[in-house]
Amino acid sequence: MSDAVRLASGVLIFICAILTMISSGFIWLLVIVGAVIMQSAFTGFCPITMLFQKLNLFTDK
Repeated sequence: MSDAVRLASGVLIFICAILTMISSGFIWLLVIVGAVIMQSAFTGFCPITMLFQKLNLFTDK
């Protein structure tokens, strides 16, 4: 699951960076994604992990 979370985080940051090149208003999306990733390191609460668990994706067997 850890690899899947890192992959999803990287993809989100990459998409946000591309969107920021299109319109500078998307910088706030990049800031929010970065803040959520940082808070998950401290609290253990990770929305991507919760989403993967609900969808039964990348579950450890």
